[in-house]
Amino acid sequence: MSYGRDDFAVEFGVSRETLAKLDRYGELLAEWQEKMNLVGPSTLPTLWERHFRDSAQLAELAPTLGHKPVWLDIGAGGGFPGLVLAAMGAGEINLVESIAKKCLFLRTVAEELGLADAIVHNARVESMPRFRADVITARACANLAQLFDWGLRFAAPPTLWLLPKGAAVEEELATARTRFAFDAELVQSRSDARGQIVVATGVKRK
Repeated sequence: MSYGRDDFAVEFGVSRETLAKLDRYGELLAEWQEKMNLVGPSTLPTLWERHFRDSAQLAELAPTLGHKPVWLDIGAGGGFPGLVLAAMGAGEINLVESIAKKCLFLRTVAEELGLADAIVHNARVESMPRFRADVITARACANLAQLFDWGLRFAAPPTLWLLPKGAAVEEELATARTRFAFDAELVQSRSDARGQIVVATGVKRK
């Protein structure tokens, strides 16, 4: 059975307002996809599972803090997971994307959806001004070691890393451990039978 809008609403308990925002996001994605490559074209028919559900599941793994969590989304691309997390009210979401035309898309979606907590940075993450992130995420961007290398200056020991990965996750973990010390567990992805989410803390260079 295909996974759709109603399934998403039940699984994540979101409001009609949030669903309406995601509906509009989907429309904008389809429109802009004709002009630039934001996602794999074959994934558009399964948008609610492949992109929305895949992103939204991270919100339920985020820490409970006494303040609004600050997220860093490295290589935001078409806005996954960052814009979905912002639509769900997951916190302040900093979306970092080096390609200007993709940033224009991200800003257009954030403005149309009224996502005041979505902050788009047109920059390379390694050259960005430093700030403290409570959660660092990235989707289909780079391997774990590279993500740790980029993100570490935004992290503190309690920072939670939520990094969706595919079938090669064990190999990526092993490679990352040659350069970094960290605690990690794997959580099965809800949207991809072969996918795992790396949930890491205490990341530091060896």
